[in-house]
Amino acid sequence: MKFFKHIALAILTSTLLWGCKGQNANQKSVTILLDANFSVSEPSAVYISGNFEGWTGGSENYVLEKKGEFYQTRLYDTLGDLEFKFTLGHWDTVEKDKNGNDIGNRTYQFSKPNDTLMVTVESWGHQEKKGLVLPENLHILSDSIYMPQLDRYRRIWVYTPPNYNSSSDTYPVVYMHDGQNLFMEETSGFGEWKADETLDALSKYNDLEVIVVGIDHGAKYRTSELSPYIYKYSDHPEGNQYLNFIVNTLKPKIDSTYRTTPDRSNTGMIGASLGGLISHYAGFKYNGIFGKIGAFSPSYWISDSVYNYTKSNNLKLYLLAGTEEGYSLLSDAQKMRDTLLENGFEPENLYYKEVEGGKHNETFWSGNFAEAICWLFDKPIPKINPLLKDLQPKPQPDIQLSAGTIQRINAFPSQYIKSRPIDVWLPENYSDENTYNVLYMHDGQMLFDATTTWNKQEWKVDEWATQLMNENKVEEYIIVAIHNIPEIRWQDLFPQKAYAYLSASEKKLATDRNGNQKFSLNGDNYLRFLVGELKPFIDSKFSTKTEREHTFVMGSSMGGLMSMYAVSEYPDVFGGAACLSTHWVGAQSIEDNPLPDAIFSYMEEYLPQAGKHKLYFDYGNKTLDEHYPQYAPRVDEVLKQKGYTPKDSKNLFFEGTNHSENAWNKRLDQPLLFLLGTNFVKK
Repeated sequence: MKFFKHIALAILTSTLLWGCKGQNANQKSVTILLDANFSVSEPSAVYISGNFEGWTGGSENYVLEKKGEFYQTRLYDTLGDLEFKFTLGHWDTVEKDKNGNDIGNRTYQFSKPNDTLMVTVESWGHQEKKGLVLPENLHILSDSIYMPQLDRYRRIWVYTPPNYNSSSDTYPVVYMHDGQNLFMEETSGFGEWKADETLDALSKYNDLEVIVVGIDHGAKYRTSELSPYIYKYSDHPEGNQYLNFIVNTLKPKIDSTYRTTPDRSNTGMIGASLGGLISHYAGFKYNGIFGKIGAFSPSYWISDSVYNYTKSNNLKLYLLAGTEEGYSLLSDAQKMRDTLLENGFEPENLYYKEVEGGKHNETFWSGNFAEAICWLFDKPIPKINPLLKDLQPKPQPDIQLSAGTIQRINAFPSQYIKSRPIDVWLPENYSDENTYNVLYMHDGQMLFDATTTWNKQEWKVDEWATQLMNENKVEEYIIVAIHNIPEIRWQDLFPQKAYAYLSASEKKLATDRNGNQKFSLNGDNYLRFLVGELKPFIDSKFSTKTEREHTFVMGSSMGGLMSMYAVSEYPDVFGGAACLSTHWVGAQSIEDNPLPDAIFSYMEEYLPQAGKHKLYFDYGNKTLDEHYPQYAPRVDEVLKQKGYTPKDSKNLFFEGTNHSENAWNKRLDQPLLFLLGTNFVKK
């Protein structure tokens, strides 16, 4: 069957190329061929939605054509690199992985006039969500409230503070768009804002209590309802009618049903993307109704007319943008900030924030929601995500250890990377009365218990740590083990800035193995998670020494690259790095591989100068390690250029050792003694 599918694909591809002869021969384009798995029956239509059509979720202009076993469409290089997903007509039916989990945006980088990209969709979101189990203080006001201004019906969610039923207080109200994505993973096609969990924590820790009204988006009507302007994806904007519904139909209903404080200083609106645009617009058009606006990643790009809506001084506006959101979103947000201030908007009423690595998704918006709503309602901004305050590591008695204990967070929430388990190993005599060094380690599931690892090998970290501490050869420390996610391990652990040292042709050579799609490199966000989220959490929950000279990072293979990258990017956070069997080839070993030169070029520029850090490298010469000895002289040269000596750096060769946990556990005492001990010499 697979053989015949390949023949069909070859015939289809040649037909597509023949059919494009009327196009400009030099215009870059791609034919996307979709091989989809439908569990029940094929749908009436499959759609492609992305940054080239306004993320509508199902525009009739972007329906794929059925050709044999494939669905197909052809796109041209008119807006630059593509980001996209497939749906069955709206975001509730967005594509998923084989287990029904959310996936990231697909990406494609135009490279030639007639390219072909073959993709597979493994499963789809459901058109209907049934059997939702709601938290006690989350309600559905109506599954189908009538919108007379639009002659449609819509589901409305209402979140009330935890003590709502036990008090007689009145509460501020925030109206939020895209209600499917605010509270429940089951109703979201992209992940949720965790708005209810965040507000529960803020009620407990920040004395912030608000009612949130979530308005479902209108699926195929979302683009028109959330835009007040004509633009190429919306010939009939309905933003004014949509706001009319909120102001004149929904708000009176909420104020009469719940104990609200209805004046403008206690009424806000928050949204993201087009929801950010319509929220901004509402704040100025209905300035007498809304006094607090959160514009997350707002789609100002759809019309310059929005910049005319900037002339109010009694509106509090939180404006958020990420550096990796694509299109012109960041520059448009900067332009809006400047326009507001030039037009006399009071600086103290504007909270403008750019986030390095911030991407256009619910994870990013969720991570900044607490800060936004606290600032808007004049509450102290939490130093760490309030969701982390109630996050309690749980003992893991089933993990087989020789000594010490492990506490685990099963799914550590992050605005930067995909949630994953975090294990914290504590030595036998751990006590809050003492303080401990901290060693952060990658590939955390491979460190302690061979009975749970994929290859039945382990680092034996607990054995070595306990032995060296009992012998008083190292200072006392705890270990924070960050689990990897196998499907995206490379993207998380590759030193992202090294990629910038590649030429365009070298990037293509390095990425051809990925179907000519642009790699979704995530190393910078992995470090932002480690430094900005995980470390503050660990320091708040455990008795740690927080200073640079007491904080270290270690890993092997790609984890070795990431450990080098961590100390280079955050030299004030990490006092040392241990990089075992460092994967200098960067990815797969290929002829004329450009990645090693790029990695060493990065190190020459960014590796910290000697004086405040310890750097440990090692390598073997068997299995995958056989590729590493050739790079040892380059490691030595970079260390020499940076002023390192044998007292503060090592680059050790272990003859006959291979690329495995068994090999690393046999020499693990060496990096541990080097980072955490004194008078280190190689045995």
